[in-house]
Amino acid sequence: MTTLKEKVFNRITGDFMVLTREVFRQIDLIEKMLDKNKDEQVYQDIRANEHIIDSLEVKIRSEVINAIVLYTPRATNLRIIISYYDMTAYLERVGDLIMNMAHSLHNIDMQGPLFIEHRLQLEDMFQLAKSMIQNSINAFTKEESDLAKQVIELDNEVDEIYHSIGRDLPATQAGKTLTEQDLLDILAINAIAYNIERIADNATNIAESAIYLIQGRNIQHLDHQEDAAGLVGEKE
Repeated sequence: MTTLKEKVFNRITGDFMVLTREVFRQIDLIEKMLDKNKDEQVYQDIRANEHIIDSLEVKIRSEVINAIVLYTPRATNLRIIISYYDMTAYLERVGDLIMNMAHSLHNIDMQGPLFIEHRLQLEDMFQLAKSMIQNSINAFTKEESDLAKQVIELDNEVDEIYHSIGRDLPATQAGKTLTEQDLLDILAINAIAYNIERIADNATNIAESAIYLIQGRNIQHLDHQEDAAGLVGEKE
């Protein structure tokens, strides 16, 4: 017979899986906007889904706190629910960043020369960040250290594209007479790139939470390059 304590932990796990599903849905929706930004239904779906993600974040974090207070879980279970607590915050932040991207995409001129020039970079960045989010969650739920390590190593690739866009935009537009739409597009491209880079950072945070869950090791403040080789170890 399932105890009340087990039901509480099962509920946290179940709600967390719902949260990940909604975040994946947001990722699919923003990918559609990267292809067709004037689809008003997609934009409204992202806005509505953001409210669901926010509600789930509040619910899960409240459940985690209650579980700790009521059941004083032992070390292994405590590590699991603290990881859920952290992961929930990271996923909610990903939802916020996708909403920011939607706002920027909504006003950009996709047929304009600026977006066309940087479109492939943004799409490459997004695909990397998308893969990182998916793999970091899989690393967490399946407790796979190797997958977590791969996610952390990919963060540098996203950073390189982000910095490249940051260098190219002002360099290519210097001395040109810019229209109001050009200025809007420059700001939007910068904002989209920034939010994708932050999504990748949160994927890295999730991968680090996976390492913490698997190994009981907090690597958040360690240098990723130096420490990557030591991430894979035996589960406790």
